[in-house]
Amino acid sequence: MGAETPPKIPLWAAGASVGGFMLLAVFFATNLLGNAPPNDEIPKLSPEYADTATVRKVRKEMTFDGAPCSSCHEGTEPLQGDPKEKGVFHEKIEIKHGRNQHCFNCHHRKQPADFSNFDGSAIKLADVQLLCAKCHGTTFRDWNNGAHGRRSGHWDVAKGGPKPTVCIACHNPHWPIFKPLKAAPAPHVNPRTRARKSAHAGAEHGGHE
Repeated sequence: MGAETPPKIPLWAAGASVGGFMLLAVFFATNLLGNAPPNDEIPKLSPEYADTATVRKVRKEMTFDGAPCSSCHEGTEPLQGDPKEKGVFHEKIEIKHGRNQHCFNCHHRKQPADFSNFDGSAIKLADVQLLCAKCHGTTFRDWNNGAHGRRSGHWDVAKGGPKPTVCIACHNPHWPIFKPLKAAPAPHVNPRTRARKSAHAGAEHGGHE
């Protein structure tokens, strides 16, 4: 059998198609709708948003007002009472750590440069996450597995692998809840969408009055 002859397109249909494309060309060329509203300008980011440093600087030594604890505490006898009620130094420390309001729940009585474990043994500053784990077990588990906190370094174990950031690099141990942070500017928003949302929100607000 021979190849079938393709159906012929009627001249009126071909003419209508060409005419339609010409009308579209004129429509876009003359810009009948006008230009869309410009996008909102995004202010330049402050350098702090590109800073990779942690929120807090992690100390390598336990100090108070820059002085090592050992400069005042000899560590020969266990400390007693509330340090905030003795002298003119520690009373300025403000503790807002839930129900944990006593210094020696964390600090070692005989070794103030260290922290205290449940059994009275010392936890070094370098292992501060073990102190936090005493009360925040599930958070410590997530931190240990990389689901909480921040990690730096490399995914490649041969290059050293990822390095976890200790708790006090982000949280102030005396006041661990984050203070309000200023957010970076939002991305571009289509002005038409914004106007539509504003009108919708205004209508909803008016309807509730």
